[in-house]
Amino acid sequence: MESPDSYVASLDIGTTTVRCIILNRLGQIAGSASSTVQLIYPKPGFVEISPNHLWDQILNVINAAVSDAKLNITNIKCLGIATQRSTFLTWCRDSGKPFHNFITWKDIRAKKLCKQLNSSLYIKALRVGAYGIYFVTRSSRFLTGSRLKISSNHVTGRLLWVLQNIPELKAAVSQKTVMFGTIDTWLLYKFSKGNLHVTDISNAAATGFYDPFVSEWGSWATLLGIPEQILPQVVENDFDFGNTAEDIFGVSIPIRCVMADQSSSMFASCCFATDDVKITLGTGAFLDVNTSTKIHTSVTGIYPLVGWKLKGRSTCIGEVPCNDCGSLIQWLLNIGLINNPSEIGDMVTSIDDSDGVYFIPAFSGLGPPINDEKASSGFLGIKPTTTPNHMVRSVLEGIIYRIVLAFQTLKNERNKEYDKLVVDGGVSKCDFVCQMLADLTGAVVERLQFSEMTALGVGFLAGLSSGIWKDYGELKTLNQIEKSFKPTNNFDVRQKYSTDFKIWLNAVDRFKIWYEED
Repeated sequence: MESPDSYVASLDIGTTTVRCIILNRLGQIAGSASSTVQLIYPKPGFVEISPNHLWDQILNVINAAVSDAKLNITNIKCLGIATQRSTFLTWCRDSGKPFHNFITWKDIRAKKLCKQLNSSLYIKALRVGAYGIYFVTRSSRFLTGSRLKISSNHVTGRLLWVLQNIPELKAAVSQKTVMFGTIDTWLLYKFSKGNLHVTDISNAAATGFYDPFVSEWGSWATLLGIPEQILPQVVENDFDFGNTAEDIFGVSIPIRCVMADQSSSMFASCCFATDDVKITLGTGAFLDVNTSTKIHTSVTGIYPLVGWKLKGRSTCIGEVPCNDCGSLIQWLLNIGLINNPSEIGDMVTSIDDSDGVYFIPAFSGLGPPINDEKASSGFLGIKPTTTPNHMVRSVLEGIIYRIVLAFQTLKNERNKEYDKLVVDGGVSKCDFVCQMLADLTGAVVERLQFSEMTALGVGFLAGLSSGIWKDYGELKTLNQIEKSFKPTNNFDVRQKYSTDFKIWLNAVDRFKIWYEED
């Protein structure tokens, strides 16, 4: 028999979907609801979200999830919130009115500005100065600083763009009436009726202007022109976020956790030990490794982040993003190569191989260790015998090869062998993907019973903070392994995959630096 108030509402605000799940004491999903995020494309390269529409969606999915669980809102003991990273808003401190729509992480309006900044004497001087200090001190912080690069994926360039191009915002900055925040900050501001202006450390660390080495906003943000006065306070993930205002849901709900999406996914995967690895195969693919309290310093572009900070102790992660994953499945659907994502498994296993067809997944360029924003996607090796099944299989193989390349980069930088990988996300439901990943990495791939881990992670932490669950050990019993995929012992299969991977790497070279400069 469930205690009447032992339920957790877990909210996941993603790029494509707003989702809420209701977890019971056993960690089971008692109810759920979701709604598609309406992305707005006002100009080429602009990708926005209406804050008013998003707010309505959030309230609707929470209420719908409670109804789906056949509960009353009074049964919800606490709320956990996970959000997409690097999507931001600025609004008026006095009225709460936004100066613009949410500028999402997919928005590239600041691409030209980022290029100008990266080639500026100022940024070059910062890099040289940081390397000089590193040469003397051997401090990892300054080694990271010597590779400072302003990217469209991070908030920095896009925030500078709106500060420079929206007159009303520029005027408000001079009057010190501007608030800045990523989605978590804005949502907490709304839930608290304007009384809270904070961001959690995992979201702050992904903005591009937070210094995780000293746990504060980076000094370069102010030097670049980002006013310190607009920035929220950075807090831990189990900070006392207070309660939702009573008139929002008719009852005041304690907010017990806020966390960025990939951090939440990693927490749900119970990757609590040093060098635990999680791979999310969602819209994009993200490989994350637990680096304990030590920030990972990369020479190839593995991004240092703070996964979570609880009771004063930070858990850091190193991340390799592979931006094209589930989005490629949607593309296959859009162009008619598949009729339904559920048929992919049968299509790719109905043939022995891709018949020499190779696909480069670079709709969003190629990240670490290649780091080529101008790379192109495409097929190589198409011939008269090529069928749709061959092309679909080559796309899946291309996704896997890209992840394996990221994994090898991680192994080399960490100087460590990994014997286990935890996977989640919609694409992980395909057995072919998981088995081939195991065969190529030589690691056991464990697929957990929940594929949508982002919502689960903040639910776990919120429940932990509220006393529903007592410790990490209990959480590990809640999310069981659905299926394990062991590397094949068949030498011929391993040899063929190894050969095909090398050919794919050669194919990648053909698609590098394809697009001209803007």
